[in-house]
Amino acid sequence: MRLGFCTMGYLDYTTLEEAVRRIGRMGYKVVDFWAYSPHLGPDLYDKKGRQQVMKIVKDSGLEAVALSVNGGGLALHLNFSHSVEAIRKKSVEYYIDCVDMAADMGIPIVNMISGHMIHGTRREQAWEWNRECMREVVKHAEEKRIMMAIHTLTWCESRVVVTLDDALQMMREINSPNCKVMIDTADQNITDPNLSDAVRKAGKDLVYVHCNDNDGVGQGDVHLPPGRGSVNWKAFFSALKEIKYSGDLTVQVHTGHPVDIDAWAMESKAYLENVLKQI
Repeated sequence: MRLGFCTMGYLDYTTLEEAVRRIGRMGYKVVDFWAYSPHLGPDLYDKKGRQQVMKIVKDSGLEAVALSVNGGGLALHLNFSHSVEAIRKKSVEYYIDCVDMAADMGIPIVNMISGHMIHGTRREQAWEWNRECMREVVKHAEEKRIMMAIHTLTWCESRVVVTLDDALQMMREINSPNCKVMIDTADQNITDPNLSDAVRKAGKDLVYVHCNDNDGVGQGDVHLPPGRGSVNWKAFFSALKEIKYSGDLTVQVHTGHPVDIDAWAMESKAYLENVLKQI
């Protein structure tokens, strides 16, 4: 299990390129890109620009392993479950652009976030729209040989795909080898606080992990460095080892107020490396 860092943490502070260089200098092995402006937005980087980014990744001793899409409470205009068809269509187009970008750059995984219900919509209808949109994205991902990893949201952001059970049900209904699930520990700590059993439940369908922390309550937008919240990391990593998880562990920290993000990145790496040694 290699440790990585998501450029989302640097959104407020540096360019994408500078974020990659810093992540490499800290000794992380892999990098996860925030796939939206002002970082790796599909509309900001053409093929030449994407190649230049990948050169920086290589020169920094890193491997690019995933795209973190914009969504949830950070992007209300991207919504697979919206009652306005044009918004659902635009959301699908964004994801397809991300899949194409991942294929261009040799990035194997793109996470996939559900939409949220709008007033006047039944949950059954929101679920159906969400499944239709995700299925369209996954079909394109099959052609491009990209894995889509369903990412849950907290209750304040959605009522559609919230728990890991929701994600697994959606995965089964889409029924594609290119659609699996991921765990974001900050979100799961709120919606599925028994993280050990969540890992066991996901089993072979777990393809990616975002590592972040919180107190298991609240709105879920706070993604603190591991060790600053209530997640039991030794138990969590032990469960990953139990199911023979061989994917990557990417730190994705972010909050709504200014911090020393370099310090957070270094703290997260040191903490997780120490826990991994114990298991």
